[in-house]
Amino acid sequence: MNRSYNCGVAIVGAGFSGTLVSAHLMRRASSTLAVALIERSARQLGRGVAYSTTMDCHLLNVPAGNMSAFPDDPEHFLRWAKAREKSVVNPPWVTGVTATSFLPRRVYGDYLCGLLDEAERGAKSGVRLERKVDEAVGLTLIPQGVSLRLASGDCLQTRRVVLALGNFPPGHPAVADPTFYQSPRYHGNPWASELLATLLMTESCLLIGSGLTMVDWAIALNEAGYRGTIHVVSRRGLWPKAHRPADPLAFGIDPDASPPAVRAWLQRIRQYIRSLGCDWRAVIDALRPTNQKLWDALSPPEQQRFLRHVRPYWDCHRHRLAPVVAERLQALVESGQLVRHVGRIVACQEDGSGVEVMIRDRGLDRIRPLFVDAVVNCSGSQSDYRKLDSPLVSDILAQHLGCPDPLSLGFNVDPTGALLDGDGKPSPYLFTLGPPQKGIFWETTAVPEIRVQAARLAMVLVEHEEKQGLVAG
Repeated sequence: MNRSYNCGVAIVGAGFSGTLVSAHLMRRASSTLAVALIERSARQLGRGVAYSTTMDCHLLNVPAGNMSAFPDDPEHFLRWAKAREKSVVNPPWVTGVTATSFLPRRVYGDYLCGLLDEAERGAKSGVRLERKVDEAVGLTLIPQGVSLRLASGDCLQTRRVVLALGNFPPGHPAVADPTFYQSPRYHGNPWASELLATLLMTESCLLIGSGLTMVDWAIALNEAGYRGTIHVVSRRGLWPKAHRPADPLAFGIDPDASPPAVRAWLQRIRQYIRSLGCDWRAVIDALRPTNQKLWDALSPPEQQRFLRHVRPYWDCHRHRLAPVVAERLQALVESGQLVRHVGRIVACQEDGSGVEVMIRDRGLDRIRPLFVDAVVNCSGSQSDYRKLDSPLVSDILAQHLGCPDPLSLGFNVDPTGALLDGDGKPSPYLFTLGPPQKGIFWETTAVPEIRVQAARLAMVLVEHEEKQGLVAG
């Protein structure tokens, strides 16, 4: 039987973003408030995709000292992990928890679930949280707010919705004949739960893309005892760099005192590194506090230029690997199990024995075949929301309740995270944070930025609820 529920705030997505907003609402709300936290996967509720892994070889790519969920308490996670060091944090490469430790991601998932439980226990009377394992598939604006339709057939009447959608699976690479993407030998979602068991039965596989998702799979296959060949293909052959200690620098770029142009800023960064002979890591880290100001200073054509020409290089320097992960990856290359291909896939054809992948090598006018048993798309999250296989996002766009940002990296939003509709007006009902804001707030995919957004958004929502109560009273 289909049922109807009522709540004050419905949060769609229970990964880092949604869990943190929920925890802040539990802590901040001083009067009656019902919060519904909706996640389609029970295993990912409170953890999301990234932190629901059970493999200890999947490490955080940021040291423990920088992973607090609370911007006003930067050592919160570090204290939590140190208090549980013997019982929770026990992989062989972690000999003791310090601020520079790179811990397993499953540990951080435990941390997030614990935060939510603690916030719920400490909530004031009348403030409650309901965890729902379901999928939001559509919505309708109603006089009281929003009617949210769920895949189960249930309906949720809520005053406001937070779209904590995180990252979506990658889009399919452009090839001559896309019918291959219906093949059981092609895996378009690299986070599918059954994928590891499937790949372990093969003698060779191809990972499309050479970013962090590729690293996860190469390390996971090796950890699980895979004996086959792991092929990796990417257009530029760039891999994430490794973390390394570097002395802090007082480097910066003032967009008001220099031309807001990607080429000029890139030249300045290179000149600074050459003149001082310093580690580039310190320079990239020094830019972190002003990255958003720099992004805002760029004109739309300059932002597009950055995405076309600089983004792949920026990503592999900005989003780095734990040193032990980088070492294991290099060992796989040196052993010959991991084979790198630099080029572009132009065709994939399945036959009875496997897949023939045609690769155009970068810089060469030739196409060569590669034969593998399976292909996994690790090319990065699809961010053009017009191309997503998401009934909820499609419904929002079709009703013009939200629209893509000018760069097609997510939703167009205002500074509070409210979705802008087709006329550019901020919605009083629909909000988002994290990756869906990437086109507007470039640095919006990492913990330090999202934790600030979550705290700020929770404050905005509580203020709305308090005003609603005053009006109703």
